[in-house]
Amino acid sequence: MKKSFHYFLLALSAGIAFSCSDHETEGDPYQPNYLPSIDATALPAGNRPMTMFEDNESASRMYDNKDRWFRVNQPMQVIQKGKDSVQISLYSPVGLTDVKIYAKLPNYEKRFLIYNFTKVPAFHRSFHKIPLTEGKNDYELETGNTVTIDKIEGFSSGAIEFSVESSDPLFQKFKKIKSSHLVQFSDSYHLNDLGKYLPMNPVLAKEAITMIINYSYALSHPLYYSTFTNFDKYKKEQADLAGTAINGALNWHGNTEDANGTYDYYTKEQIEKIYWDYLDGRTLNMAMVGGDSAWGGGALASQWESGYISGHWLGEMSVWSHEYSHHIGFSHSSNLANSGEGGGQQEMLTHFYKYLIYLNDLPFTDPEVLKGWTKTSYLSGTYKKPVFTVNQKNPFLLKYKGEGKWN
Repeated sequence: MKKSFHYFLLALSAGIAFSCSDHETEGDPYQPNYLPSIDATALPAGNRPMTMFEDNESASRMYDNKDRWFRVNQPMQVIQKGKDSVQISLYSPVGLTDVKIYAKLPNYEKRFLIYNFTKVPAFHRSFHKIPLTEGKNDYELETGNTVTIDKIEGFSSGAIEFSVESSDPLFQKFKKIKSSHLVQFSDSYHLNDLGKYLPMNPVLAKEAITMIINYSYALSHPLYYSTFTNFDKYKKEQADLAGTAINGALNWHGNTEDANGTYDYYTKEQIEKIYWDYLDGRTLNMAMVGGDSAWGGGALASQWESGYISGHWLGEMSVWSHEYSHHIGFSHSSNLANSGEGGGQQEMLTHFYKYLIYLNDLPFTDPEVLKGWTKTSYLSGTYKKPVFTVNQKNPFLLKYKGEGKWN
């Protein structure tokens, strides 16, 4: 006879302390009564469903950093609101299916399923009551067993933890991103220096979000890690393919000015640390260039409108790589920010990014998901649909010959 396990969890509201007992039953197993699944494409008005970054949405909402922000490795965001509700937001141009949100309570080590979304549309936001605060319910544990929890009046901040899982292939790509950069937009740049920077709008913001998720995935990719931490080998391979001597710096070096070919090279240990600096949890403000030059440094990294609308779909990431490296702390003297001295990260990252588009190994490779080039009312330039083609001399294509996809 098959045995089943059913857990009863008693919540003592005063200190939210928990006692848990479990028992196994012979014969007919306990039949749990789980909460129904949710289709976020068809929510009632009470959930306040909305699509973030609608084309005609006020940019003031986009610039509200208390309301619009996300971490690049967590585009599906769950934030507690008050003592009895959560805000669900998806910062993605493509929706998700089969999204499971788990909760964990103090003094109880097991996670249990609190929301089961069959569909979550692109750039979705909605609000949901925490079912624990509405009555006694059965919940499925991550082990497949069942827990029954009595009503809890409410939760102080941090008293309940949420985590997200999904079988959706897109979500599985999100999970591979090692960076936890906090992404937001700031109007301080164009307000303080209009002309040098221009205001962004929701059309551009959606493109920027799409780009930074792709970019963070590329930086996290095992092939990029291997190449970054063995840049000296990459340079030698390039020279061998070209039948030339190695041009310029032999490896990564810092911000000290070159003294007639004498570079301040980093050690292997320093290079390893620098790689992880690119994937840390600092804040990134994404802005749009207005003047002749793109800018980066501190929390800022910027891009031209053309880069947001069409460039990233074509793999033209040189400018973004350059400004992002300023954001990490490297100046024009370092080949981590520049393509000088016979090739640096600008060049290498661009080649690699294009190779990933060729492999279809980025979260988003189809510009049709946003159709940014068609939103002429919101753009200063005129663009055509970006159509990607790979250069047959791409060094990653020559080396890996279509292999290396992050499975």
